[in-house]
Amino acid sequence: MSLLFIGRSTFDLGYVCPAFPEENSKLSAANFWTGAGGCALNAAVTARALGSEVRLLTLLGGGPFATAVHEELVRYEVPAEDFARPGDEVLPVSSIVVVPAHGSRTIINQQPPQGIVREPDIAALLDGVAMVLVDGHLPDLAVPLCREARSRRIPVVLDGGSWKSWTGEIMPHVDCAIVSAGFHPGGVQASDLLAAVHALGPGEAAVTRGARPLEWSDGKQRGEIAPPQVEAIDTLGAGDIFHGAFCHFRASGDDFPTALERASDVAAESCRHFGTRAWIDAL
Repeated sequence: MSLLFIGRSTFDLGYVCPAFPEENSKLSAANFWTGAGGCALNAAVTARALGSEVRLLTLLGGGPFATAVHEELVRYEVPAEDFARPGDEVLPVSSIVVVPAHGSRTIINQQPPQGIVREPDIAALLDGVAMVLVDGHLPDLAVPLCREARSRRIPVVLDGGSWKSWTGEIMPHVDCAIVSAGFHPGGVQASDLLAAVHALGPGEAAVTRGARPLEWSDGKQRGEIAPPQVEAIDTLGAGDIFHGAFCHFRASGDDFPTALERASDVAAESCRHFGTRAWIDAL
């Protein structure tokens, strides 16, 4: 059985700087890296690094950045199915400025038009799948897959960074929604975000709040989980890593709060390293 991750892939260029650069200036980076990024991709790499079998459904296309992403996925043993037209350069490219003294990261990206170019074989894609994660992108792929997953009683997890125009279509098919504090159901800020998420369908809900304790609810009980206190030098991708680790632990049999707590430990450890892969290489 494998975990299926559906969503965005990017190519990232990261710069470690003593401060964020001022306009019309030059600044030397203390460190630099390049590599694959994106919510679903980072989550899939994380779950694989922790021992799960995974598959990634995404858009990669062609060009030198896509080639580099393909090579990295092979290196980290993440099989991917590309729904872009071969040769089309559809991969978003991001530049990230990390300031270790502040534990901050600032992202500048470009978003080429994206859309799947062939109809997915829904039944075949879900064969042998134990859990599905969607990251808020690629609705033409994610919505029908999650609908079919619900009919097969395959758990669906939502990485809800923000409310999008199609989010309401997928919520009735989501079993567990892990959202950020900036997630506004229906575009409206809720006074009780956990209750608002439950009202849309998911039986399990959690709200991540960076270094502050996350809140969770299974519809009967509520709680908070404080993330480990670490010396964070780079928070890039920590949320993606959290979601990938959560899927690994939840699919492995942990209950909801335990999986959240263990995922918090993994995400916190990743913040002690530059980029989104160094924590894996340090295992």
